[in-house]
Amino acid sequence: MTSVHRRGQGPWPTSNVDSVVSPWLHSRLGRVEESERSGMARWLLDHVSGETRGTRIVQDMRWTESQLDRLAVFAERLNEGEPIQHVLGEAWFDGLCLKVNGDVLIPRPETEELVAAMATKAREMQKSSDAGAGPFRVVDWCTGSGCVALALKKRLPSAEVLGLEWSASALDMAAGNAASTGLEVVFESADLLNATPPTEPFHLVVSNPPYIPESERDTLHARVTDHEPEVALFVPDDNPLVFYRALEAWCASGGLRQGGWLGMECHTEKAAEVADMLVASGGWKHVEILRDLQGMDRHVVACLGLP
Repeated sequence: MTSVHRRGQGPWPTSNVDSVVSPWLHSRLGRVEESERSGMARWLLDHVSGETRGTRIVQDMRWTESQLDRLAVFAERLNEGEPIQHVLGEAWFDGLCLKVNGDVLIPRPETEELVAAMATKAREMQKSSDAGAGPFRVVDWCTGSGCVALALKKRLPSAEVLGLEWSASALDMAAGNAASTGLEVVFESADLLNATPPTEPFHLVVSNPPYIPESERDTLHARVTDHEPEVALFVPDDNPLVFYRALEAWCASGGLRQGGWLGMECHTEKAAEVADMLVASGGWKHVEILRDLQGMDRHVVACLGLP
């Protein structure tokens, strides 16, 4: 739902000073989980004002009627269960402000950890002879909003970065994010499950593919199931590793160069299976499961090469 032509409804704050508007907004978020209410209120206040709380206090800010109207509309959309990133139309990822909507997954902090790990692998390759001659090439499968591809380009400015995605609407979003961030990343249409190897292999292959089994749909928050694309979330219960098998096969058949690195975000209960799959293939070394900041098995990284 968009806020176009939608007007806020009272009750309104008794004053337009920040010390009154802030608790008023907090009180308007009555249907938001209590643990999230304060954080969301701060996020809305900073976004609509364009200033931090400290700056608003120092400047003795007075909120305008149009700003109060926006806050009221945004609060109601949050009460209706819409993700705050969709309400604001943007999400921050690895220091980048990216546009998001219901056509793409909302970038998550744990995915930033995969970006950081793979950027480290890339720099290690670039410093050694493993990268070889020519440009350092990176591909992000299932790119969605383009967050991973763009963050890697920011961290690896000299690299050639490609984002691949089958959804046309997601590709439009990714291209728009490339334009708004000024990062030179190419986005192209491709279906991982029916992909053929490129004419030239990549040094780095990264992906955050769909990985949630259909049977777990009811365990997810409605903000996810009602507002994010199903095709980017769910996989069949009888084949939960379908995208990981496709990634491994694509890399091994010419998508990734020998000595190159593959990094994949995983379901926390499936990371060990993904790692075991790579080990069993016999073509991978340094297979490692990385834990996220919550201590959960989250990513699998591996180097392509003879054991």
